[in-house]
Amino acid sequence: MKGKPQRSVLGLLIFGMLLGVFLFSCAQPQRTENNEMPITEIRNTTDIKEIQLIEALKAFIPHIMTNKGTPGLNMALALHGEIIWEAGFGYANLERKEPMTSQTVTHSGSMGKTYTATAIMQLVERGVIGLDDSVNTYLKDFQITNPKGERDITFRDLLTHRSGLSTNAAGSRFATPTPLAEHVKAGYTQKMFKSFNGTVLPRWGAKVGERFQYSNFGMATLGYLVEVTNPEGLSFSEYVQRHIMDPLGMTSSQYPVVQDAEHVRQDIFERFSSGYAQFGAVDIPTPAIYFADYPAGTVVTIPRDHIKLLLAYLNEGTYNGYQLLNPETVKLMLTPQIEGAPGNVNLGLTWMLENIGQHDFNFNHGGAHMYGWTNNFRAYPKQELAIAIFTNHWPMMQNRYKEHKIIFDFISTWLTYEEPDLKRTASDPSWSWKTSYVMGLIAVEQIKATLGIEDELTDEMVEAMAKGAMLRSESPNSVSGWDPDGFQTGVADLLQVTMTIPEIQAFVKSDKCRVSPDELRKIYRELGGEQASALLVH
Repeated sequence: MKGKPQRSVLGLLIFGMLLGVFLFSCAQPQRTENNEMPITEIRNTTDIKEIQLIEALKAFIPHIMTNKGTPGLNMALALHGEIIWEAGFGYANLERKEPMTSQTVTHSGSMGKTYTATAIMQLVERGVIGLDDSVNTYLKDFQITNPKGERDITFRDLLTHRSGLSTNAAGSRFATPTPLAEHVKAGYTQKMFKSFNGTVLPRWGAKVGERFQYSNFGMATLGYLVEVTNPEGLSFSEYVQRHIMDPLGMTSSQYPVVQDAEHVRQDIFERFSSGYAQFGAVDIPTPAIYFADYPAGTVVTIPRDHIKLLLAYLNEGTYNGYQLLNPETVKLMLTPQIEGAPGNVNLGLTWMLENIGQHDFNFNHGGAHMYGWTNNFRAYPKQELAIAIFTNHWPMMQNRYKEHKIIFDFISTWLTYEEPDLKRTASDPSWSWKTSYVMGLIAVEQIKATLGIEDELTDEMVEAMAKGAMLRSESPNSVSGWDPDGFQTGVADLLQVTMTIPEIQAFVKSDKCRVSPDELRKIYRELGGEQASALLVH
């Protein structure tokens, strides 16, 4: 792989715990079989390396979903500019047991902000507006003044959440919201946002440019500015459809004013997943919530469509022959504008930027629709990788996006560090069996080789280890599962080998080892492996 980094202890430490160590308690082992969860997929590749990655994901993702309590997940995966895999796991509707598929439609949440930012930058390219112009230059019915000072707000300020507007909850309603123009104009006359009956959240929280404050209302303001400045006189939704979604071939996507049957195409609306608020082990369907701040995130879409925006940005602004943005604009949008966004993430023009200067540099944006959907999509330019993941749950008591991050790291790490063994496939056995098999290998290496014990490790001892193993199924680190047969098989296989480093490594490279060397290295990291091991061959 071009630009592939050298493996090192530091690399293992950084990427080694995608899943974490297995923790032990009094809970009984539970085996999660893939066939308990419906899986649908569309493959567009015959490349053996890509197929191995897909098969590993099919074994891996159900464990994560089971552990996180995720009802349904669908995703798209693209490499080198092509969508190679679309998949759905679990259920779009729990009550009716409707499987999640690649065609199931999600509520994007804040991922829609990247479309709004793209629309603004298209108008900048056309000379209609200036990135560092005062937005007041283009407002006829009202003016925006940050009472904390010290200057006018620019388009760049709004794109980087530095206008001084406080973080707010998207102008939420159960009913059809006020039209965008009225909503934005009225909002700037109000001193407080509506949270807690307008008693706790001032509309302005900082001076212009002083600090990052993630603002849905600021993004709604940008959407309104698209409406009042585009030369065609299009509404915000019409502009995005005509200049972004339709040219990119996003046939199952819209940016509606309201996500209801009146405003969403019927063929899209009838494919919506049901969203669930997660309280511990309970999933509760929540009522439809609509947003007056809708340019902050009401895109409805499917993974295959949504990932095309990433592919355009990865290809210097062009996708399928359509020049969405000029290369220099894309470069600017993916250049850090501000440090100190959530989680110490750098911020470009709306895009979140992670691991700048590293092999796994990526640009991304998450999105959550209250209170039932959490989504994320990101692209890794150096790996020519793009991923879009949608889920139909909102964990009310925990941080969001945990399963997304695990899957992103799994894929990026696989491509970064692994060189798949082309003589093997990664179908059966399951990932939990393979993980447990590697645990058996590690146990033998540590007991027999490292300690140098010459006495026999008896069948009774091995059986007692397998039967006595306890998997804390509720632990966030238990996502790989446990299979006693895999563990005992791993023990038995390595006990046939002379306990020297050359003999152990010869076994790992041979067909006698039931996982490939790349799988073994990956599972070793997933189990938290940080020490040198004779099992790790390169």
